[in-house]
Amino acid sequence: MQPETYVDPMRYVEGERLAEHAALPATAYTSQGQFERERERVFTESWVYACPVREVSRPGAAIPVEVAGRPVIITRDPDGRLHAFHNVCSHRGTKLLCEPKEGRKTLVCAYHAWIYSLDGQLIRSRHFAGVDRHDLPDLPAAELGLKPLAVGEWLDFVFVHFDPAAAPLETALAPLVERWQPYDLSLMQHAAHLRYDFQANWKLIVENFLESYHVPFIHQTLNTYSPFTERYQLRLSEDLIGIGQGLYAPAQEDEQQLPRWPAASDDLRAEYFSLFPNFLIGLMPDHLFAWHLEPQAADRTVEHLDFYFVGDAAHSSAFENQRTATLENWKQVNDEDWDIVQRMQIGCSSPAFDRAVLSRRMERNINHFQENVLQHTGEVTQ
Repeated sequence: MQPETYVDPMRYVEGERLAEHAALPATAYTSQGQFERERERVFTESWVYACPVREVSRPGAAIPVEVAGRPVIITRDPDGRLHAFHNVCSHRGTKLLCEPKEGRKTLVCAYHAWIYSLDGQLIRSRHFAGVDRHDLPDLPAAELGLKPLAVGEWLDFVFVHFDPAAAPLETALAPLVERWQPYDLSLMQHAAHLRYDFQANWKLIVENFLESYHVPFIHQTLNTYSPFTERYQLRLSEDLIGIGQGLYAPAQEDEQQLPRWPAASDDLRAEYFSLFPNFLIGLMPDHLFAWHLEPQAADRTVEHLDFYFVGDAAHSSAFENQRTATLENWKQVNDEDWDIVQRMQIGCSSPAFDRAVLSRRMERNINHFQENVLQHTGEVTQ
């Protein structure tokens, strides 16, 4: 589809319809059955964030992660190729890797010492044919090796798809990569990590991210330098929707600005996108954030927030005050969201609330997101 910029949300057209009901009922946020269906049909049918590239950047690295409640291994083989597998030994189903490893050539199961290469092949099954007889089982190699997932990397982000034959990650990201092509994002360097534990459904966090209607009421400080009147909704594809920002001008400590992306030195705009289902990324003139959600239950989600600044200079002592101020601004914003999202979760459990009433001007992104959920899950399970 062509990139879509919605009409100015502040401009009312006489006679237009203002409201629409949300595609998802309140029970979609409280039903454990619906939560399990989303894990099975949304998170296994989409590209989902797995880990930072920096944690598997060197050949011989292997780390265990959990994706959609399933154990997964990410490896970098001796030739530098990235792989992803179900974290399950093909012999008896034992979890193969329990902690990150560096400088490895193989993975060894703790139970019966079956040995796998970092590209997933079974290379030895000790004593399988009897004492001191290490013949491999007489079965097809694909049945004996680790079971693969599709894997891809972009910037500092590793994504996996549970369908090994899925269209490549590059296809899903292409509209965003093209849009941000003027920025040299290879300069980004990791600066900080935050973690939030929400007593709330993961979808409420995404929906809160996708609209700016709440900004002047919940984020009054943010609204002074990133005003909601300067924001507009964007849709690059079915899986990439977000917010554009016409003005982004936070106060600078000592009037000294952080280093900016070279191509954006005179550009004060910012943009925020959600890659369906649970990866949230924002690009500002002088930094980038990437947040991902780990749904734990219908009413619990862990959110991880990572922040990146531009190049070596931005990480020097000369800009310590500016980095601190930027991170404190984002912590304030997320503290405010943490509170209000959990209050929405409580409201979803009330018999008085059936489903949201959405503004067709201010909250159009939300129904696009909800319709995408329904495309995967079908009717909501109680």
